Amino acid sequence: ASDVYKRQYEGVRRMKFARFLKRGGFIAAVLLVVILADLALSASGFIQKSGFFWLNDFEITRRDHPEEVWERVIFGSSELVSAYREDLTRAGYVNLGMDYGTVRDLAEMLEGGNIAVGSELVLALNWGAMYDDMDTNPTYEWHRKWYEPYFYFQRDRLSEFVTDNLKALLGEGEFRRRTYTEQQKAFYYGNMSQAELDERREKLHGLYFEGGMELYAENLAALEEVFAFCAESGIRVRALWLPENPLVEPEPLDLELRESCRAKCETAGVEFYDMTDALGAGCFYDTGHLDYDYGAVVFTEVLDEWLLS
Repeated sequence: ASDVYKRQYEGVRRMKFARFLKRGGFIAAVLLVVILADLALSASGFIQKSGFFWLNDFEITRRDHPEEVWERVIFGSSELVSAYREDLTRAGYVNLGMDYGTVRDLAEMLEGGNIAVGSELVLALNWGAMYDDMDTNPTYEWHRKWYEPYFYFQRDRLSEFVTDNLKALLGEGEFRRRTYTEQQKAFYYGNMSQAELDERREKLHGLYFEGGMELYAENLAALEEVFAFCAESGIRVRALWLPENPLVEPEPLDLELRESCRAKCETAGVEFYDMTDALGAGCFYDTGHLDYDYGAVVFTEVLDEWLLS
């Protein structure tokens, strides 16, 4: 009786184990399909290339410059976007100006292989590119953790796409169209009045200049990382300080930051071009962004002389 019981017990165990394997195999198959689908979506570039999705500034730059290696690059924050005219320059630099772009972003892009620079890199610096707690665009690809599924990383854009098309199927809207194929970065036009400039300065002071140099510590360290990376990679690196509107009273902390960046460059043997007072007030839309029709034209002409030197 004891042997019969043991055989029955072993049989039940084998049956349970077989059912477990069957269920486990199904789960493993589902996981494999999900992983492959995630990899396929990431590799396809559907979000960036389809035209159905709003693009961030890095994706727009990558779309307009699909080459694997960018020979000459100028990097900066949103002030650079509306300042350096690729369509007018003689120097031929890729304008990697990005909304909320900081030097820390640049260091992560270089070290993570998100961009490859051939021979020359120019850093267009200002307080925006150096502020540690600057808001960022969460869709910039270097913010994706190594363990983060692509579906999850792109969840906001994908969920909006699915929702819009489901609503269209239910007759509550229109299907997504390829409206973003020609999307451009944000440019600025015209000139603020003195009252608007004063209001703008006061707002910026409260947001970004309440404190000391500790507000820029991380990006100052990232500046050294970029210099070291370029030295190891044989890339010529230079830096400039972007022009500021002469109608706006300078922030003392902004001036201190500029001099700290200058000192970092001198220590590293990096050429530093101070353009603080290079342009007249008529070139500016606000405190730092240039009017695209006039200011950016003048800026590009002046900068080209230095870039080509």
